Amino acid sequence: MKTKGYYNMGRATFSKHITSDELTAQINPENLKLMKRFLKDKLTRASEKTIKVYESNLTIFFTWNLLENNNKFFIDIKKIEFSDFFSYVSSELKVGSARMNNFRSVLSSLSIFIERFFDVEYPGFRNVILKVIESSSKELRREKTILTDSQIENLLQHLSEKNKQQAAWLALAICSGARFSELLRMDVDLIDENNTAFGDIFLQTKKPIRTKGRNKGKMLYKYVLRDKFLPYHKAWMIERDEIMKSKNQTHNSMFIQRDGTPATEGVIRGWIESFEEFLGVPTYPHAFRHYLTTLLSKKKIPAELIQSIFGWESDSMVRLYDDQESRDKEWVELENLRT
Repeated sequence: MKTKGYYNMGRATFSKHITSDELTAQINPENLKLMKRFLKDKLTRASEKTIKVYESNLTIFFTWNLLENNNKFFIDIKKIEFSDFFSYVSSELKVGSARMNNFRSVLSSLSIFIERFFDVEYPGFRNVILKVIESSSKELRREKTILTDSQIENLLQHLSEKNKQQAAWLALAICSGARFSELLRMDVDLIDENNTAFGDIFLQTKKPIRTKGRNKGKMLYKYVLRDKFLPYHKAWMIERDEIMKSKNQTHNSMFIQRDGTPATEGVIRGWIESFEEFLGVPTYPHAFRHYLTTLLSKKKIPAELIQSIFGWESDSMVRLYDDQESRDKEWVELENLRT
């Protein structure tokens, strides 16, 4: 069975696939049954998006097991064979440390599920994943893009003239620092220009939205830089209302397609590709999250306050998302070195 490999030119990430519907149909039925029951149990505590990631990783593992390990039942797989799989995904699939750790976590979770619910059927089974496979240290696999103020302003100006909806989406992204999935959940009913916070500098969403986190995620209010966001938002709302009336649509999604139906993830990713073409640098949703953190840090906003704005559990996340280099920061203590 040949595998397919390619490079994502935007951010130079190699990807290789070994799964197919035909191969999935050949996976040991006992493994498929085990995976289905595990995912059903996991769904009670995790989001559907997380479940899809788990299912994808398990399908990759069981496809490898089919092709390279005699299609063994999961219970019978040996420690060295788990090690063989991780060597394979590292050398052949070329996954990075984060994905390696994700595979490790998923296989360990499946093992814990078996220990918990099938201890009578398989009394000798033990979770060996965490002992056999060490956690991978984080590495930077993709070219990181640090967007400058001038790049953002030029893009906003361009979009405000060409496409008010895309300008409003970009303004929301850079003014809220919300994750891509969170931006999709931001509907028109969440925004009230009089519902402010932090000294009227930010808008607070009228209701909390689901964000990334353990189990099914945390419900958090989102905060948006008011004065920078509202002009683009208001301009788009006028145009949106006209489109919605002409297409006889009545939903609350903030961003829409040409026919007035809610914009999908694929549609918005297409917008981001056009942003990349305009800017001439790799562009991706997380870069906007970094941009806001860096902007707030440049404005001397305390890390504790930035933490509160983003809803982070630790201010260490501020250092992670702040893209300023030490040489670019203002250090008043340097005056002590002047003679």
